[in-house]
Amino acid sequence: MQEDKTITVSCPKCGSKITEKLSHFKTPGKSCTACCRPFSSTRFKMAIEKAQE
Repeated sequence: MQEDKTITVSCPKCGSKITEKLSHFKTPGKSCTACCRPFSSTRFKMAIEKAQE
């Protein structure tokens, strides 16, 4: 797995597309800028894992 890989993830709550480095999504306390859903939520973790593939 490459920590600096840039990925695009759709927020599971609001659908906003977020393009950031993988390490950004794994930083504690980060959340969707549109709806504030934390990246640590189960649905966000699944979306991040899928985007890594």
